[in-house]
Amino acid sequence: MPAHAGGYSDVRIPVSDIPPYSVDAAPDALILTLFGTSANTDIINFASTDSVVRRVTWRQVASDRAEYRVELHRAPFGYLVMWERGVLVLRVRRAPAIDRARPLRGLVIAVDAGHPPAGSTGPTGLYEAVATLGIAERLKTYLEQRGATVVMTRSAPGAVALTDRPVIARRADAHAFVSIHLNAFPDGVNPFGRHGTGTYYFNVWSEPMARAVQAGMVRRMGLRDLGIYYDNLAVLRPTWMPSVLCEGAFLMIPEQEAALRTPDFQDAYARGVADGLEVYFRELGR
Repeated sequence: MPAHAGGYSDVRIPVSDIPPYSVDAAPDALILTLFGTSANTDIINFASTDSVVRRVTWRQVASDRAEYRVELHRAPFGYLVMWERGVLVLRVRRAPAIDRARPLRGLVIAVDAGHPPAGSTGPTGLYEAVATLGIAERLKTYLEQRGATVVMTRSAPGAVALTDRPVIARRADAHAFVSIHLNAFPDGVNPFGRHGTGTYYFNVWSEPMARAVQAGMVRRMGLRDLGIYYDNLAVLRPTWMPSVLCEGAFLMIPEQEAALRTPDFQDAYARGVADGLEVYFRELGR
């Protein structure tokens, strides 16, 4: 069933119709559930040299629900589900080969300057979209200096739709997606009670990257460590690559808005993210 190909392995399941499905991630497996399905899988063929998929097992968990457990040689790095002429395909991505001396060399990193549309505004009128673009451009420079190829989801002030940003990363076959933002509070919240640096992730395999990037930003910027957050954010839902959203500082805190106007603080934000990505991919190369 798994077919070795390029930077991924395909798990191909012949089906009579396109079923509703879900995919859940375990530490060393992906579990594909097909709803409204009665399975008749009597043979499973494995590529003997497959370095991604270790084995596939299945069971009929209910009369109308079949479950395929795709056991992996290591933790998931990403996946896609697609339909090809009567075959449901679970494409499991292989983690890239890493040079631990220069862990970003040869990688493609998607850098997303958050907003517009929308976005927060500082007390003296600094727009989030303006500040994030400046930080993202600096991050691009530092990643390229460390050997990465960088794809920007936007490189001008104009708006880019939220749904288009992960698509740009996917089309570039990026190995990581990093969205740069600045935090804000809703109305009625005391802004001085809790502010600092935080990092968000959604898919379970993005958590190690979130931890590394958070540590890098806190070390460089010196703000309060708010930790990492699991959150169902639109740009973090796509499954082909690890993705994080950084809220490096709070734009509505006057001192932080003033700092964000300076090259030094923008540098600290960008270098912190680059440091974290380097740590994450070096560890991935073990």
